[in-house]
Amino acid sequence: MNQPNLRHSLEKINSPRILVAGDLMLDHYSWGEVDRISPEAPIPVMRVLREDQRLGGAGNVVMNLATLGAEVLVCGVTGKDKTGETIRKLLAENEVDHSGVIVSENHKSCLKHRMIAGQTHLLRMDIDPDPDTVIPQKQLIEYLEQTIPTSDAVIVSDYGKGLLSSATLKAIATCGKKHGIPVVGDPRRTTNYSIYQDFTLIKPNRKETEAVVGYALKDQNDVLKAAEKLKAEVGLEYLVISLDKDGLLLFQSPQEYQFFEAETQEVFDVVGAGDAVSSVLTFMLAGKAGIEHAAYWAQLAASMEIQHVGVVSFTKNELIQRFDFGETSSKIMTSEQLCRNLPRDLPVIFTNGYFDDISAGHLKFLHQLKTLKGFNVVGINSDSSISEQKGELPLLNERERALLLSAVEAVDRVVIFNERDASSLIKCIHPQTVVKGERFRNKQLPEKKAIEETGAKLEYLPEY
Repeated sequence: MNQPNLRHSLEKINSPRILVAGDLMLDHYSWGEVDRISPEAPIPVMRVLREDQRLGGAGNVVMNLATLGAEVLVCGVTGKDKTGETIRKLLAENEVDHSGVIVSENHKSCLKHRMIAGQTHLLRMDIDPDPDTVIPQKQLIEYLEQTIPTSDAVIVSDYGKGLLSSATLKAIATCGKKHGIPVVGDPRRTTNYSIYQDFTLIKPNRKETEAVVGYALKDQNDVLKAAEKLKAEVGLEYLVISLDKDGLLLFQSPQEYQFFEAETQEVFDVVGAGDAVSSVLTFMLAGKAGIEHAAYWAQLAASMEIQHVGVVSFTKNELIQRFDFGETSSKIMTSEQLCRNLPRDLPVIFTNGYFDDISAGHLKFLHQLKTLKGFNVVGINSDSSISEQKGELPLLNERERALLLSAVEAVDRVVIFNERDASSLIKCIHPQTVVKGERFRNKQLPEKKAIEETGAKLEYLPEY
């Protein structure tokens, strides 16, 4: 595929209107530490240090699309309970149109509560809707038939919690086909994929595909055989099988198919990779991109996702940066990504500079950050920022400088910024301490106002 065309296919998409229909969930995380066993039973006692709540299930797809820059509408159901209230609040906070979310008194909102000590998952507690709960399908279908014609694409995020009946799925497919709106399905675990008849595309993962065809997908021949069987039985334009660390298959016919390899060397956590694939596929199709371009960007997003522990959403800028520079240190982040993923259990320590003539003195200075016992973030001026201020480009480009700094053990994150100084970055990350070299002690700092506004402590370290 042509590289400039690939880049342009994502870059040109502005803010497509995308409807998400699916099972909304709340992911509740309790992080803590374990230092004793309960006297009541042979189980660990976890002391909770912090808690966090995020949108899960179809809500994760909503967040992926919103982060990419889509105008998102969501259709689903919650109960009239505390969990449902939190789900709706999080949707509102992220400026998602949730007028299609039905609040039902008889429905129990879906909650996944994870208890994590350090990096160890001790327990997950699930609260699911009762299987016999009646969901107002007529109201659901009326909303869908009104909204699909005004959307650029529809994604069905089906976790099998009872929201999406066969009649509702058929209504979505029929309406999408009638109005020429692409419909992407992320299917539930089932052996009957005929319920997704006439979708534009469905995206099962490896295990889901194995369950349908009845055999293990050990190699590419197995995957192709399964894809041909599924596509013929369901009646789709395209089939995408997500293979996690092995990439994905885009299948159109036995003569037209393409395997996309995972563009990563380190795999930390495959959770969220499937949602990343379906979200980006839908975003690209909503923006009128070709299916091959859509599959390429979807796999790139999945490759980025599996390098992170937990579920992470990416902006267009982050995807394009990975495309431009390839896989680099996981320590290097955009300012957007950094601001979303700062630790809550460590003080943030920040320093910045050009680092355009990096030397042993710089490395010794950075090594001292370890003495502050925090999460150490280094901001570096971009090439354009340095050129504007110095009248010439730096000897090493911004990516080379970032890679060198990321190799320093004391540095936890490196972020490149385009502004003349780091004021905006400081306001974003709210560091507890801003570090400068001793020679700046009696000088006027351009970031002085930002440091004062955030209440950061200014610390001066010796330079070598």
